[in-house]
Amino acid sequence: MTKKLWKKPTNVVMDIGCCKYCKVDMVNTDSFVAFIDKTYAHYDCMKKDDELRNETQTVITDKIDQILAEDKTYE
Repeated sequence: MTKKLWKKPTNVVMDIGCCKYCKVDMVNTDSFVAFIDKTYAHYDCMKKDDELRNETQTVITDKIDQILAEDKTYE
């Protein structure tokens, strides 16, 4: 009995679209994420944006806490 030779599937490279953050065209071989509104972004671009949002959020909450600590009208 002879061995069956299976064809290896070919890799299909498709254009996904533009990155939500850096506006560069992406292909399906790139590391990317898909959002619920059917937009796509590079994983690194999304990670950088998320870190930036967390940094600004901590700055804002620190300023609010500082203002509330100085303001004694609620006591």
